[in-house]
Amino acid sequence: MRYIQGVPPVPRADRAAALVACWLFGQFTCALGCRGPEPDGPPNLLLISVDTLRADSLACYGGEPGVGEAICDLADGGTRFEWAITPAPYTAPAIASMLSSRYPGEHGVTQSVVSYLPRDLTTVAEVLEAAGYQTAAFVSNPVLDKSRSLDQGFQVYDQHMNRPERNRPRYRERDAASTTDAVLAWARVAAREPWFVWVHFQDPHGPYEPPDADPGHDSPAAPPLAVLRDHSGFGGIPGYQALPGLFSADAYEQRYRDEIRYLDPHVKRLVEGLDALGRPAGVLLTADHGEAFGEDGYYFAHGHSLGLDQVRVPMLWRAPDPAGPAVESAPVSLVDVAPTLIHVAGLPVPPDFRGRPLPVAGLPRTPSPAGERAIFAEHERRAAVIVGDTYYARDRSPIRDDEVDRTSGGRVRALPGRTARLGPPGPMPTYTAVGPDGGPAALESRLSEFLEATRANRGARHSELPDGAPEHLRALGYLE
Repeated sequence: MRYIQGVPPVPRADRAAALVACWLFGQFTCALGCRGPEPDGPPNLLLISVDTLRADSLACYGGEPGVGEAICDLADGGTRFEWAITPAPYTAPAIASMLSSRYPGEHGVTQSVVSYLPRDLTTVAEVLEAAGYQTAAFVSNPVLDKSRSLDQGFQVYDQHMNRPERNRPRYRERDAASTTDAVLAWARVAAREPWFVWVHFQDPHGPYEPPDADPGHDSPAAPPLAVLRDHSGFGGIPGYQALPGLFSADAYEQRYRDEIRYLDPHVKRLVEGLDALGRPAGVLLTADHGEAFGEDGYYFAHGHSLGLDQVRVPMLWRAPDPAGPAVESAPVSLVDVAPTLIHVAGLPVPPDFRGRPLPVAGLPRTPSPAGERAIFAEHERRAAVIVGDTYYARDRSPIRDDEVDRTSGGRVRALPGRTARLGPPGPMPTYTAVGPDGGPAALESRLSEFLEATRANRGARHSELPDGAPEHLRALGYLE
């Protein structure tokens, strides 16, 4: 049995009773003066995660006007977080962190399918289910297969994939329209309050090919990019992203925005459809990671670094009883999602969660621990920390020129240690390279301490696929 952060895991047989006891304790303390349950009972909760969504592609984060209008509108009745950071630039570890409030070095999930969420870790769905919530998940990316134990606490885990990718036909996904249809069909027949629903949309993950969209075209003045034989995106278009007749960066960025325009009305339809069935839910929308648009020489790819193009994601909250809009500029993390939803439900947050409840509209602020908070992001070969408005990232150790990235098929490339100041919406902040003596001493100290604390679990891999894991994921190369 694994130990995380010096806290012994609770055996599965005892955890349901422990979670119920935790909920009962929370109800007792609320009766003594804390926030009590709402008159109609605990609120419904909707968690939306969007695959590969750069925050700065949305209009409300400085992107092109009108892009993501319905997504941005969520914060009109709640809170927009300017700087939300994912703990990992890949889907599976980021989502595992979102659900469990642990960093990847603690939960051990990587993009490799030979890794899965340990059953001795508590998830947000398990806490809410133990407190009487009906729980359901609808995912659209095959790497989120329930065989990886991401279904912990979900009474329904719908992962029906309805279309193959253009360039990887064995990789099946689900579009936003079908995902929304599946959620609403279930809700009309089976949903009972209070409920917690998690929906993971695959759009705008590439290939950027939204249904019924204009096929796009290259500008005659735009320089062409080569189509790569691998999926790395370094210096060209990843092989899996290639679209017929398109070779310019401008054309692919336009198609990416078209993907968001396709997704946007389905987010609106999902929220309004669920609202129409009962009490409006508290809605939290975020993303698993970003996407490169030429940063560090990479195009239309993710997972290669911890650059801000990779780790900055949107985070927007709509209160169950919508309030006036608010903006929070302090950095937050995907590990804060689970504590926030549990706090909104009026429940105590498990003490071994790494995140903290966010200051969302509609709830009083919770006291923050003393001292400036450090937020971390992890990659197999890199690490990053944010303290206050300062970002610092570096490679974990020297990288050889010939090292192969076993996920993308490209090369692992060294990146300089660098810092940046996190500012208001607009262009991506400018990096400042650190000298040979390393980064800022205080940030280097926080980062080194974090890496040392998670060293025992970092890099741990399960030797076999979990029971029932689909073999087609092996064929896609998701083995490290």
